Amino acid sequence: MLRRRFGLFAFVAASVALVALCSTGAAVVQLQLKLDKGKTYYQRMMVERHMTQTVMGQQQVMDQSIGAGQKLDVLDVDSQGNMRIRYTFNWSLSKQTGPMGTVDYDSSKQATPPAGAEGFAALLGQSYIVKVSPKGEVLDVESAEQLREALLKTLPPGADKDPTMSAVTPYLEKKGIQEMTENTLAKYPGKPVEPGESWSTKRVVSIGFGIIVESKWTLQKREAGAAILGVTASLRSNPDAPPMDIGGMKLIFSVSGTQDGTIRMDEATGLIVLEQDRQQLKGEIKVGEPGQDPPMMAIPVVFDTTIKFEISDKMPASAAK
Repeated sequence: MLRRRFGLFAFVAASVALVALCSTGAAVVQLQLKLDKGKTYYQRMMVERHMTQTVMGQQQVMDQSIGAGQKLDVLDVDSQGNMRIRYTFNWSLSKQTGPMGTVDYDSSKQATPPAGAEGFAALLGQSYIVKVSPKGEVLDVESAEQLREALLKTLPPGADKDPTMSAVTPYLEKKGIQEMTENTLAKYPGKPVEPGESWSTKRVVSIGFGIIVESKWTLQKREAGAAILGVTASLRSNPDAPPMDIGGMKLIFSVSGTQDGTIRMDEATGLIVLEQDRQQLKGEIKVGEPGQDPPMMAIPVVFDTTIKFEISDKMPASAAK
């Protein structure tokens, strides 16, 4: 009788352990970018920013919306899983209201861009190629010089220095393309993770005014073949970044803030089906030359930004021609 009871206990204990092991195994997932050669995807990003600044006691408000759509063609995949992907612009949007005037451009609705949106129209049809690792890191950028030449040839003289072109200028340099690509892709943990587990990244971004971003990613849950991630991040100006030169003015940004959001990631491919973030920054912008007399003018500023990013294997209706 004792043997039978011990045997039953051992069987139940073993069964519980097996269930636990199976449950743990099912919960763990390797999140990485895994795209097949010959596949095509469509990427779209929308950034909406509300900026408030105070200049000589007067409050100024600016609202800006920037959108970009790209076709992604997977040209090759090597034995390490690194992917060569061609990015081709097929949609762009620029809307702005504020002291500098109004710009309203959507390439799906307008053939000719208004003044201030020429750079966004110049992106259409332009391509570059990146080699990306399964961790979303950019290993190489091809055709960057050709892209730069094509854009500068299309833009009016001096347009690349216009503040309204800030979303376009990163594509004029190889480093800018690398940083833009990694900002959207380099979010993978580099190891198998399970719900509740977190990992962190630190990035020094040089495009724009230069910023340091420390992010914490958490796998919140898994559902229907998708991983749901939460992200919290702290952002601050890079004190070592050079001043921005806009229209002959030197700008030094001293801002900090936070970003939080959620990501729905396809587990089979690692593609970001949908990401939505909100970013809040506040601080000041100093205008003038460092060390000048009188001192640089300080402008209090607040940025409130929402970001929506998505990738699909279906072409958006507005991009279809």
